Amino acid sequence: MQTDRLPVRRRRGFVLGAGLALATSIAAAGCSDEGPVRQAVSGTVALDGKPLATGSITFVPVEGATAATAEVVDGAFQTGRSTGPAPGRYQVEIVAVQSTGKTIPHPDFPETTIEEVRNLVPPRYNVKTELKAEVKPDANEPYKFDLSSQTATSPRARRR
Repeated sequence: MQTDRLPVRRRRGFVLGAGLALATSIAAAGCSDEGPVRQAVSGTVALDGKPLATGSITFVPVEGATAATAEVVDGAFQTGRSTGPAPGRYQVEIVAVQSTGKTIPHPDFPETTIEEVRNLVPPRYNVKTELKAEVKPDANEPYKFDLSSQTATSPRARRR
């Protein structure tokens, strides 16, 4: 009876070995450098004529490209090529959160409190963004975003 089982074991081993080889080749293909070619981007963000002290900027793709986020520090931001957006058209969202100095009930645990924060940047530059930018291949010119807390028309991204 052992001879009847031996071929089944060999077949299982072959199938298992073939499956592992296939999975390994698929994983290796997934780890390649193929995909969208990203671009390094940099620029400045000002709110009411002053550099935005801290915040974040996100390039959200309009059509099937790769999103990218960067930290804004002292009014400047930059991404490396490996973390930047791919060429294409983007909506741009800018956020700067600051503490109000108050505590409020935690939304999930009302018996506890959390620090209240507010976004310094008006919604028309983030959740309802009107900002747009185009990332071009190998373009190294910085973006400039001059934001206003006033309710006037919003600026578009400009290159210096």
